[in-house]
Amino acid sequence: MKTMNSKTTDFLFGCKNLYFLEVHPFDFSISDSKEYKGIVELGKEIIQEIGLQSFAQFILEYQYRVGIWSSFITLEYGKPDRNEILTISGTETIFSACLEKIEQNEINELTTDIIENKNNWIRKIKTCYNNV
Repeated sequence: MKTMNSKTTDFLFGCKNLYFLEVHPFDFSISDSKEYKGIVELGKEIIQEIGLQSFAQFILEYQYRVGIWSSFITLEYGKPDRNEILTISGTETIFSACLEKIEQNEINELTTDIIENKNNWIRKIKTCYNNV
């Protein structure tokens, strides 16, 4: 069985690999691919094992879209309480920290499809969390 450290390391390297494969969290046209499903499953496993607070710390990572993947997985599958404060921030909720990370403009230009998917997802997630 893998230790938690190796899973979190796998998550970081997984995000790096996906970055170079040009697999984006909001490229839903490939969400059935092995790589895409793999990173989502790994993220969900890590949340199960170390909890949402610990997993959400990945939001601070800025390389290889680690922060975007972790924010996406946190909000889509982790279902944080809307008012739960992100411990490492002290003041911001997990929800708003993740959303802010996703709403930031990325360095690399995104395709129209991905931008559209991202904007639709943001609307959907705000509705889910009654934050419209």
